[in-house]
Amino acid sequence: MDAIEARVRQILVLTDGFSNMGEDPVLSAQKARQENIVVNVIGVVDKGDMGQRGRQEAFAIAEAGGGMCRIVEPVELSATVQMLTRQTMQMTLQQVVDEQLRKLIGTPVEAMPPAQRSQVMQAVDRLEDQLKLQVVVLVDTSASMGDKLGTVREAIRDLALSLQAREGLSEVAVVAFPGEQDSLVRLVRAFAPALQMEQLNSLWTAKGGTPTGPAIDYARQLLAEKRMHRQHFENAVKNPDAAIGG
Repeated sequence: MDAIEARVRQILVLTDGFSNMGEDPVLSAQKARQENIVVNVIGVVDKGDMGQRGRQEAFAIAEAGGGMCRIVEPVELSATVQMLTRQTMQMTLQQVVDEQLRKLIGTPVEAMPPAQRSQVMQAVDRLEDQLKLQVVVLVDTSASMGDKLGTVREAIRDLALSLQAREGLSEVAVVAFPGEQDSLVRLVRAFAPALQMEQLNSLWTAKGGTPTGPAIDYARQLLAEKRMHRQHFENAVKNPDAAIGG
């Protein structure tokens, strides 16, 4: 069990409305799931609601992306961001463990006798802190989010600080949508294990629509590039002569 290594790749969408530009976000979330990326959605409401269309879309995106959706007040945002991130790690690890057990003994955790199941779950708890985690936080910066962005910054900061306490490597990237001028997205913070709060100061409201689908597609691209870079590095370590051309 201790030899199991898993990597969690997650997209976390923070929004207060529905998409009205570009690719269908549900289709984008489906594509992410096919790439083993989990898409979670948090609807941020302030003494109100997202509206029926916004709620339906938020839950549909999360379902298509194999993730979870929560609709919360701003005061609940920080705790919810951390909760969904941890639950995604637990879910991914459970899937990896089940897959390994099926290969080894032909049965998943839930089919094991209670004593054995308890031992496996204890091992899972230990392994959770060692998981490698990559999260892309997508922040809706449309005009209606203006008075919520301060809370969003604090939630991202709290998430980054909580992840730094983990044993496993955790990296967070932050993307705003829409971007500046005609751009649909804007990279606020590239992947890094440590957060500099001044990077989040550029999270300001932007004019234009809400391109949630293109934002999810951009997050997929960031995660794919990160994966390719990691694979190239690992290959270079295993075969340094080939990496430098012989």
